[in-house]
Amino acid sequence: MFGNGVRKTAMALVGTALAAGLALAGTGTAAASSGGGCGGPDWEQACVSAGNGQVTATANTNFGNGNCTEEVILWDYTTGGRALDTSFGCHTGPYSFSYTLSNPSPGHDYKAEVRLYWNGGSNYDYQLSPDLFY
Repeated sequence: MFGNGVRKTAMALVGTALAAGLALAGTGTAAASSGGGCGGPDWEQACVSAGNGQVTATANTNFGNGNCTEEVILWDYTTGGRALDTSFGCHTGPYSFSYTLSNPSPGHDYKAEVRLYWNGGSNYDYQLSPDLFY
């Protein structure tokens, strides 16, 4: 049997170890993201996802002809600005393009947008992904 002093010392050591473990668990920089996914019909989708400390905007398209320009935008709704933006000629048939932000800001709301400018015009069709909270 333990004496009263030994029992108190053992309990103090256990309490100190637990407190240190909790303190270490709370100091990490990893952030859990929630939400994300794809929006739009199968032939014209805007997707947003997170993984490995990055946020990725993906455009999935499937057109009968490539007579358009595609713009992929990753919006940071928290700041109200574009985190990423690129344009390129559309492709015929199934095509997927991903654009990755390697330094996303924790606590921000990201959303992907795919814009399609048909026949060189200034009017566009668009699709939005669901929100991703990083």
